[in-house]
Amino acid sequence: MMRTSEAGVSLIKEFEGFPFGGRPYQDMVRVWTIGYGHTEGVGPHSPRLTIEQASDLLLDDLNRKYAPHVAQLGVELEQNQFDALVSFVYNCGPGAIGDTRVGRSLRARQYDAAADALLAWNKAGRQVVPGLVRRRQAERALFLSADHEDQADPLEGYTENEKAWIREYDRLRRKDENLERRKALRAMMRAQRKRIWHVARPQEKGGDGQGWDHAHRRERYRSLLARTS
Repeated sequence: MMRTSEAGVSLIKEFEGFPFGGRPYQDMVRVWTIGYGHTEGVGPHSPRLTIEQASDLLLDDLNRKYAPHVAQLGVELEQNQFDALVSFVYNCGPGAIGDTRVGRSLRARQYDAAADALLAWNKAGRQVVPGLVRRRQAERALFLSADHEDQADPLEGYTENEKAWIREYDRLRRKDENLERRKALRAMMRAQRKRIWHVARPQEKGGDGQGWDHAHRRERYRSLLARTS
């Protein structure tokens, strides 16, 4: 059975984020969640996870609970298509590729139609959510890409400094290299995270009045928090 690639896992992590430093929280539809979107057995008193523990839990969830549903579609998929669908199912549930436009299009081998159908899954509580709009667009672009080099950049909308810090930090962390440089990168990302928080505050509290949905601030903040908490 195909497994989610490192590029697919990275896309999922970027959109799930690592909220509250690994402590349990309720998501936008009030489901108790922890780490990179894990929900099974989670409650308000679940112990805090480290980034490493959350990463291990995510991989287990993907390979045990979500990738099999994509594999069971019974259609031939390239790695980029498989990764995009695993991200989609992880976020929306296996029913999203059941008797839906996405699922029917995939089973009919209408791949472009399936990719377009992903975009409709952008709501929570019947409200369009900007973060879900971005995620569906990234998943669609990944699904349609010839290879991972052509996929939508999960850091699109971030500043050039933020992109450079995050990519260098993630590369060094994966290889467990250069602790001093990683410490320096965390300090720069922590300072940037604080700047985003201050500018996103209400105007009467010193912010610029444009809030969290302006300039991808929420996603940028969460990505930086995941690496500095």
